[in-house]
Amino acid sequence: MFDLAEVTLEEQEFGPEETEAADLEDGQDMQEDTGSGIIRIKDEDDVHLMTKDDTCLVYKKCLLKLASTKVEYTCKVKGCSGPVSFRTENIGSALYIYWECTKKHEAHRWCSQPVLNRRLHGGDLQISSAILTSGNNFAKCALFAKFLKLYFPSTSKFTAIQRKYLVPTISTFWKEQQRDIIENLQGESIIALGDGRNDSPGHSAQYCTYSIMDNVSKKIVSLVTMDKRETGKKSTNMEKACFLKAMEDLEENGVHVSEVVTDAHLQIGAVMKNRFPDIKHSHDICHAAKNLGKKIVAAGQNKECRGLLEWSRDVINHFWYSCSCATDVGSFMEVWCGIVHHVVDEHEWNMSYSSNFYGSNKCLHGPIEDEHKAWLTKGSPTHTVLIEIVFNKRFLSQIHYYVNFRSTAELENFNNLILMYSGKRFAFSPPVYRARNLLAALDYNANVDREVKRNSDGSIQQHRTFNKKSSRWSVTPVKVAKSYRHIEVLLERVVVARLRDQEGMCHPVVLDIHDPRRLSRTIAPVDPKPTAVLEEEKVSRFLPKY
Repeated sequence: MFDLAEVTLEEQEFGPEETEAADLEDGQDMQEDTGSGIIRIKDEDDVHLMTKDDTCLVYKKCLLKLASTKVEYTCKVKGCSGPVSFRTENIGSALYIYWECTKKHEAHRWCSQPVLNRRLHGGDLQISSAILTSGNNFAKCALFAKFLKLYFPSTSKFTAIQRKYLVPTISTFWKEQQRDIIENLQGESIIALGDGRNDSPGHSAQYCTYSIMDNVSKKIVSLVTMDKRETGKKSTNMEKACFLKAMEDLEENGVHVSEVVTDAHLQIGAVMKNRFPDIKHSHDICHAAKNLGKKIVAAGQNKECRGLLEWSRDVINHFWYSCSCATDVGSFMEVWCGIVHHVVDEHEWNMSYSSNFYGSNKCLHGPIEDEHKAWLTKGSPTHTVLIEIVFNKRFLSQIHYYVNFRSTAELENFNNLILMYSGKRFAFSPPVYRARNLLAALDYNANVDREVKRNSDGSIQQHRTFNKKSSRWSVTPVKVAKSYRHIEVLLERVVVARLRDQEGMCHPVVLDIHDPRRLSRTIAPVDPKPTAVLEEEKVSRFLPKY
């Protein structure tokens, strides 16, 4: 049997929390820490020694180097034998210690971090890298550092590092990973699962991300981001434009696509019909089943049709089954239309529901046990409404999109992962937004093949989840923790990029030729007036109290 131990979502994503030995007995020291080199907080009068002191990021090798350093406390400069004392200074996230005499002759200097070319501190570079690659926000991390009194790089330093080294390195790394995935697909026709995601709902969206996944490997093979300025500041046109750009990206990389699976997006349907007529276009069956359920529930609100609600789950399950065993529209109709007979306890019928006879005009289930729900009365208002839903012309005209039984549910999981890297409550520049989405794609591709966790007896470890909509519990396997090996490679490349840089970060910022900010300074439909003018024109119903 499966182990149904409950596991939190945090443990699924980041692994179980490791417990230190000292944490096992709260309030009891494993051994007494004594000595002149250890500062102990013994009572309330000593609290300030910890809360008022500054903290800093120190590399272990640098600390060991300090521990092995001997400094003469008498100045060795010719003609000076003054006493040597030390002072400290912080630069960014680094701490410096200077040993100097009273005449400012420097006897020794120590830094808590490695220093790269042109005096960029390793801590500043790695803190900036870690913030972006972990999907964090600089402002929140800086606030964390402020409360901790931790030396931290400035906003301008982080922005410069992000622009100069992080974003280009992430983009290059993604192209390499994408090329490797595509090389493994050469000579094969793929079924492409596509889905778009806006950074905010409705017409207020600034960015759209369109992802294409290979149906077999479940890896992201193309990812496109777009700013609304690239579509005439119309958010509703972004998904279509992103989809077209993603398909062209696959074409340019030599990927042969035999089928595309998307949601029922009218604009994308038109693009497939006009631009890619030779590629089979399918729709996500999950969306169709969901819409079918909404129609049944809406019809069941009528007092005369309440009995339809008891059969809603059966009708939806029958739709899934009909699509799963269909080879074309005709075979789908033979199975699907049988539901209008089954609900009235009629399991054989005379007429065929397709132009080509596929079945035996009877239900395909075995002997029926006692039903817990009442059969519908043939010809009753409830039965009539169900017939109207089952034979709805618009619904049946779309069936050819579902007979291949495709779903983009895996892309929904990927879209949720994007939220970890680019939350909807934060604003990002176009290059940074794309970089954060690429980080999500790299994360997903690197961990999509993770194995499941097993217990000591070899059984699969499961965790329980509750679906609020269906009010049902279910179990899913727990996967092993992510390794993030790709991040280690990425961070090393960022350091190499700095070492190879001959220009530095102080030169004027020049927007990339494809940067949408070249089209317009803002995403607003009207250009802003000068701040001073807006301040003069401002009218308020409430008088300010100064």
